[in-house]
Amino acid sequence: MATKKEHYAKLARIGCILCKQLGVKEIEDSPTEIHHIRLNGGLRKNAPAIPLCAWHHRLGNTSVHLLGNKGFTKYWGISQKELLEKVERLLNE
Repeated sequence: MATKKEHYAKLARIGCILCKQLGVKEIEDSPTEIHHIRLNGGLRKNAPAIPLCAWHHRLGNTSVHLLGNKGFTKYWGISQKELLEKVERLLNE
């Protein structure tokens, strides 16, 4: 079983899952950040995670941290849970 560090490295190699969903060509050197999804509350360290670029994670006016879960889903038309499902499919390919 992969360590958390190894798992996060795999997530980072996927790149921003929202950019992929939107068909945005990512900048090759753009760092990916790990966003923890607290689906049922609980601790961050136990939460599943998705890779997002800094803009979609915490910097932009439409970032998940600015909009919150409901606002993010409404604005982007896809939930964090749906993005997590896409990430899991990519990891299992």
